[in-house]
Amino acid sequence: MLPSTSDIPSSLYRDLIHLATLAPSGHNTQPWYFTLGDRCIHLHPDQSRRLPVVDADDHALWISLGCALENLAIAARCASFSPRIQPQLTEHPVLSVYLDPSDTPPSPADLALQEAMAQRQSTRCAYDPRAIPADHLQRLTQASQQAGVQMRLFSTPDAMKPFIAWVREGNRQQFSDRAFVEELMQWIRFSHREVQRHQDGIPSRAIGMPYVPRWLGKRLMTWFATPQSQAQQFEQRIHQSSALLLFIADHHDRLHWVNLGRSFQRVALTATNLDLKHAHLNMPCEVVSVRSQMQQHFGLGEAQPLLLIRLGYANAMTRSPRRSLDAVIQAGTDGPS
Repeated sequence: MLPSTSDIPSSLYRDLIHLATLAPSGHNTQPWYFTLGDRCIHLHPDQSRRLPVVDADDHALWISLGCALENLAIAARCASFSPRIQPQLTEHPVLSVYLDPSDTPPSPADLALQEAMAQRQSTRCAYDPRAIPADHLQRLTQASQQAGVQMRLFSTPDAMKPFIAWVREGNRQQFSDRAFVEELMQWIRFSHREVQRHQDGIPSRAIGMPYVPRWLGKRLMTWFATPQSQAQQFEQRIHQSSALLLFIADHHDRLHWVNLGRSFQRVALTATNLDLKHAHLNMPCEVVSVRSQMQQHFGLGEAQPLLLIRLGYANAMTRSPRRSLDAVIQAGTDGPS
């Protein structure tokens, strides 16, 4: 049971936190935990779940927290609160959401986004690349609006073509790095038993592999996930995409990383409501030298392209698990009051 911190029932706190945890995160590490204040939920980074190889500066960790924060804010509005967000991002960083009462009924737009939370997933298969209707592209663009964040949309083969070389080079560098491959395999759950035990990471079925013992899964990854094979696979994924979305942070700091996560999450939920699937193509954003090439190509100056997403039409795949609420809610009210 949660401690009683206000007149808000503990079950409502749990419902709101549950919806927050449905957000995506790098390798599905779920790098967060929650504490409670007086009519407040504090969202903290869990540094034990960071990815030191692929995300050395933690920008992807904070993007993940931004996704969870956006889910929490939407869910709070749907529960008839007016969420007041106070980030504290220096010493002992925390994202606090104060649940102020509201007389305004939830908007149909927020209710639709909340409904999409349980359906949204990173769908890592091939897509049907048929054209996305123009009004749907406009809705995605509108959903991306967030301070300090840009989203650029590429929906023709010519517009998407430059990304092929960047994705190829990003794959080559990452899968030539033994530390990257080992970190990735740490978070792949190769068997159903591993999925049940950890409740995090990427189920092998979510990347198109069967469930197998870990020793065999690691061997298969070593044999088949070569730099060349990965580059070829993801080049095909671009050709099979209806559109690419590039999310750009105007400044390279925690606040902008959080805001980028909030922007992406709203777009991902909107895409889900439009029957569009999405998945990350983030290799060129994760490799600093390739990211610099994109900066120069698009004339971004100091702004950082940090998230590359593909969109298209496909069937759902195996869902990634989530840890229990008891595992992510910590006792105490160690956030700011």
